[in-house]
Amino acid sequence: MRKIWTVAWLHLKELFKSPGALVLMFILPGLFSWIFGGIAVESEQNKPIVDVVMKEEGLGAEMFNLLKKNEHYQWNKVTLKQAKENVEKQDTVAAIVFPADLQGRITDKQPLFDVILRSRTEDYLALAPHLQGTANIISRSYQTVEELDSNAVSDVLEAVAMSKGVKVEKQTIQKEDNNLVEVDLMFVGFAIMFMLFGISGAASTILDERIGGTWSRLMITPAKKFQIGLGYLLAYFLMGWIQFAVLMAAMNIMFDSKWGNLTYMIPFASLVILCVVGFGLMIAGIVKTKQQAGAIGAVLVVSTCMLGGVYWSIELVPEFMQKIALAVPQSWAMSGFKEIISGSLHTSTLIKDTLALLGFTAGFFLIAIRGITYE
Repeated sequence: MRKIWTVAWLHLKELFKSPGALVLMFILPGLFSWIFGGIAVESEQNKPIVDVVMKEEGLGAEMFNLLKKNEHYQWNKVTLKQAKENVEKQDTVAAIVFPADLQGRITDKQPLFDVILRSRTEDYLALAPHLQGTANIISRSYQTVEELDSNAVSDVLEAVAMSKGVKVEKQTIQKEDNNLVEVDLMFVGFAIMFMLFGISGAASTILDERIGGTWSRLMITPAKKFQIGLGYLLAYFLMGWIQFAVLMAAMNIMFDSKWGNLTYMIPFASLVILCVVGFGLMIAGIVKTKQQAGAIGAVLVVSTCMLGGVYWSIELVPEFMQKIALAVPQSWAMSGFKEIISGSLHTSTLIKDTLALLGFTAGFFLIAIRGITYE
């Protein structure tokens, strides 16, 4: 065991002497996470603003409460003049103007809301279905109740606004807030991506060491081949854990990120890091030069990270792409991390993710063993 640790320690010291390796392992992941994490956190805190021009009398208050059911926007009551100015300055997504003659609009089947808009932004496109749905509720409630009791329209709209709609028992599936989980998963995704780059680049130094005579000198030491191999493996594994732990600690300090139950996080993260090490060694085993390793590794890392849901949630892509994503280890890693970070800890999902990663890891190491020679 001492010989294995000696080989690992010597290799780790060489890795951390390289400024490029330090930048790739710590500076770039931290910078990316700080920039995109800050944007994500800021976007969660600052909701898009929608101005509403209304009169308090009549059904204005009930209609306003119905609009506020959508909590993804900040709803402000303003005058018509102020609404136009805000839209012109693009300080708001849009301005919604309540009609003075509600009954006439409904009778003539005209649009219920007047919308002041400068451009059809993504925020407005997300808002439009809510406006249409609210208008339909108001129109149908008015048509249904007006014939019986005109005063009952206000009571019906108030009751609709007070109702909670469909109740989803989210805590049985996910304990943490979904938005916060997505932000934390983004940090984990960056960590996985840069671990792939860093460890793949480090593992490719095997090619230089073989050409430069380092391996031949190791062969004449008392250490056996399997001890040398385990020493390299331990060095890359520790390098991955150092990188992962430093990034997670930094994100916890900067954004108060939560990483779930450490009893699950540490073993699962270790498996993911071992899979990344296997990937790096596989690249080193199938190429002939370090330049080839860098080119092929970059293409494989970027493409599989895109496919595996590292850059964006896998749930946002079409179903057939989600099925294709099962062919890359990143999708299984992100699925397992999501279970742990969210607090769901769904046993069957974690077992399935773990078995899949074990399969990928075994495959990577088999290819690496066949490709890497000691001569």
